[in-house]
Amino acid sequence: MGSILNDLKQFFGFSEPEDLHDTPHTQQKKPFKGSLINSSSTRPFSSSEIKVLEPRIYEDSLNIASYLRENKPVIVNLKFLDSDSSKRLIDFVCGTAYAINGHMMKLGENIFLFTPANILISNSDEQTSYQETNTVQKEILFKEAASY
Repeated sequence: MGSILNDLKQFFGFSEPEDLHDTPHTQQKKPFKGSLINSSSTRPFSSSEIKVLEPRIYEDSLNIASYLRENKPVIVNLKFLDSDSSKRLIDFVCGTAYAINGHMMKLGENIFLFTPANILISNSDEQTSYQETNTVQKEILFKEAASY
């Protein structure tokens, strides 16, 4: 009768199995690093790189999106794309940046800067990207880029 009671206690978690008490617990748990996003880039920004890409086909947008997901800023020059492909590519990359809470800035006629959420974009004439007053302004910025 005692073994059934012990089995029930173990089943419901009120006691540990007897074989665990005999072996010493030598494994230590690693502390939580504070990020739920699995990123291969664990370096600080000072030693990171800024990717400068000149896409030639729409499918290059996948490479741009992967760099953003790896927390790498990307400058995109659209000089080799026609206007329809440029618009589609910017829409896709803007959606990626929006999904990761990233930022976007138009630097020139066909040049855009996309950054992940942890990188600040500042302009001497405007507010910094972290000082946004509300999400409506951010959505307007992404819509302006999409209307390019």
